[in-house]
Amino acid sequence: MLEKYYISKKENTDLNVYRCGIEECLPNHSWGPGVRDHYIIHLIISGKGCFTVNGKTHNLEAGQGFLICPGEIVSYKADSILPWKYSWVGFHGLKARQILKRAGLSVDDPIFSYHERDLLVESLEEMITEAGSRRPSDLMLSGLLYQFLARLVKCLQSEEPVAGKNSDSSFYVSKAVEYIEKTYSGPLSVSGIANYLKIDRSYLSTLFSRHLGISPREFIINYRMNKACELLGNPQLSIGDVARSVGYEDPLQFSKTFKKEKGLSPSRYRTEILNKII
Repeated sequence: MLEKYYISKKENTDLNVYRCGIEECLPNHSWGPGVRDHYIIHLIISGKGCFTVNGKTHNLEAGQGFLICPGEIVSYKADSILPWKYSWVGFHGLKARQILKRAGLSVDDPIFSYHERDLLVESLEEMITEAGSRRPSDLMLSGLLYQFLARLVKCLQSEEPVAGKNSDSSFYVSKAVEYIEKTYSGPLSVSGIANYLKIDRSYLSTLFSRHLGISPREFIINYRMNKACELLGNPQLSIGDVARSVGYEDPLQFSKTFKKEKGLSPSRYRTEILNKII
């Protein structure tokens, strides 16, 4: 049994379902070595297999799962006697790495265990059913992905990070991202975020590079431009309206930044969106 559904909704930039499915593998069925450009989480429903990343092979069975991170060389293979059956979801978005960090999952720690009561399999089944429907809803899929990841975090992490614990640096990144999400439409600076968190600006930059792979400034620009992409789909808003809505008082500066990040001017991007809708 094999089901694969591919969903590409790049306008949903925070967290998006890209692909999901379920497969009952044949003995020794394998994938890789290869690289993915998005995150994928596999849940092993029955049987056995092995997963290799960073030169280390993990022998896995029902009740376990594994994470594939973008850009990492991986391979996996079903057992020759008891081949596994697994379901999976592939996803991307600005919040993906942050949420996985809360669950304690990364390229260095990609393996986890789960129990039936955690309802992870049920969440994936709902997602696959929705993706395979005649008219799948991107909002429903995004909601189910959030539900799945929330259950995963709850399953793998008994406590949320506590403010004031400098050893848990991901706490500051999480709070910084929340602050950006709330204030991106107004004046926003890296120094202002650092002051809000009561930490040094250079330390904040170090944390962003460590946890997200980009600087705070790059994250702010990416977030604003992705929000602008959503707003440009509304023909009732002028380019200036969109610019102000994402924190740019100067439409010219906004247009220059948008073209640099997206490769198209805001007006050209809007034309392409509206043509696709028509």
